Amino acid sequence: MNKDIALIASSSSTKYQIFRYKSHAYGIQFHIEIKSNTVSDWGCVPEYKNALEDALGDGALEMFNAKAKKNMHQMNSLAILLYNNYKDLI
Repeated sequence: MNKDIALIASSSSTKYQIFRYKSHAYGIQFHIEIKSNTVSDWGCVPEYKNALEDALGDGALEMFNAKAKKNMHQMNSLAILLYNNYKDLI
């Protein structure tokens, strides 16, 4: 790893979820924003739907869409928390 990059958050599937470069740049490697149509809009891109089904099996897009809608309030609350905490850093 580059000594100028600090890993801030990771997951079991993606090592670099949030990182900092030196003291002036941050990167987030996931979508924190979500609306009721986000997943279905992504599903209009055949490559996205295919990649999701390759990773998770048939019906993955529909399953992901249902889980996203079920957890939308919590995800948006966490997005606001992340944004506010980031804003406090800068």
